[in-house]
Amino acid sequence: MYILKQVPSKGKLRTLLKRVVFGSHLHCPECKSRDLRKIKKEDRWRCNRCDKPFSLKSTCWFKGSKLPLEQIWLLLWCWQNQMPVKQCMGIVGLSYPTVFNWYAKFRDKIPKEMLNTVLGGNIACDELYTKGNSVIGAKQKGTRNIALQVNHTKSVNKQQAVEFLLKFAQANSNLFTDGAGIYRGIGNWHKLKHTYEIHKKWQFSLTAEMEGVWDCFRTFIRRMYHHVTTYKLEYLVAEFCLRFRQHDIFKSPINYWQLCLSPKPFAL
Repeated sequence: MYILKQVPSKGKLRTLLKRVVFGSHLHCPECKSRDLRKIKKEDRWRCNRCDKPFSLKSTCWFKGSKLPLEQIWLLLWCWQNQMPVKQCMGIVGLSYPTVFNWYAKFRDKIPKEMLNTVLGGNIACDELYTKGNSVIGAKQKGTRNIALQVNHTKSVNKQQAVEFLLKFAQANSNLFTDGAGIYRGIGNWHKLKHTYEIHKKWQFSLTAEMEGVWDCFRTFIRRMYHHVTTYKLEYLVAEFCLRFRQHDIFKSPINYWQLCLSPKPFAL
């Protein structure tokens, strides 16, 4: 089966994890000593200097998981390839809550500095409204560089729009919007050249790229998670942004482990 071929052997996975977590030399995570002794159990050691026992999993955020590395790798591969939760259940043989929680873990352990981006040049900006929440988004035209921000309000107000653009749009950029009132006078708050169109008059050329982003976002939510709750909206928006920018962490499980698997992981 093609999917199962994506999983390296148990020995290769152990070697890879050891290299990612410890580097070129195995050492105690507490005192950094390389004076270790192997415990009878697989992949477990004890430090001869500070007497601390540790294992491959205990030194990273896999700690506490009873799943074998092969199963974790396959779960990660499914998540990276936007496999729906229910479809992944059949592939890895785990329950819906287990798969859903692992998907959340993979997303939550992405270093937050990877989420930061600044747009420049020609920027299309628009809003999305969904079940009591609103999302304001911007796209650097002609690129895959986007920024989205969740507002837990039914609509985006002027203050939220200004704060969003101050954070994500470079000064002296060209801003294109649908002419909504929240963008009027934006030049008084941020150095942007504002051009707008009127959607009621069937003018969509300036913001068409941002409308396309919303279509991709809706498809992403329906395909992978079926729906999204208010509590999870910000996390899924962050995941979508990284996917849309084609970030390296989605290229292969190896890339993800190297970038996101650390003894002291970051949290979103």
